[in-house]
Amino acid sequence: MNVYFVSGFLANCRVFDKIKLPEGFEKKYLEWYIPRGDESLEEYAREMAKEVDITRPFVLIGYSFGGLVVQEMNRFLRPKKTIIMASMKSKAEEPSMFGIGRKVKFADRFPMDVISKDSVLSKLYIKYVYHIPPSESELFIDNIDPVYMKWSIKQLLDWTPPAEIENLYHIQGTKDRTFPIKGITGAIEVENGDHLMVMKKAREINKILSEILRKN
Repeated sequence: MNVYFVSGFLANCRVFDKIKLPEGFEKKYLEWYIPRGDESLEEYAREMAKEVDITRPFVLIGYSFGGLVVQEMNRFLRPKKTIIMASMKSKAEEPSMFGIGRKVKFADRFPMDVISKDSVLSKLYIKYVYHIPPSESELFIDNIDPVYMKWSIKQLLDWTPPAEIENLYHIQGTKDRTFPIKGITGAIEVENGDHLMVMKKAREINKILSEILRKN
């Protein structure tokens, strides 16, 4: 069975390199592309989903912002299971900073002209969210494109979750600063997992994924 992965904000799918699936399941990566400025998240998800083979059973896995994308795909695809990691599945789970961002129109005020891989803002984001030096993020952080970044921020802040999704599984770290565990319900918790638990806690994640994927 194919298992399609969508990574998080700024990240490519190398972030999943330590993820090992059980026998009978094959990893497939769906990488980000630069969107049109007016492209909706649903339109984006439909374009990305063109790489999904719907002639055979499949599973969707989304990490962080990718968790929102795979939930959008559930509006028009029928995966056997959908798994989100370090993400959210309802407005009730939305971080308080998202509401603040909407109120101050942060997406519209986003400083596109000062963003680059080596910019101060990029380095601060990486250090705060992933708890690693920027130099250690070079393998998986490469989507530092101003159009993509501004679009992504707008989609994150404005996202309206779909109705309840069948066979949805949520894996969340207890030390995640981006989506704090105190606001999350019904998730499988990874003790001391931060927002980069998909790499730092790969052994625990692999065990959880194996249990979910093998479940009837």
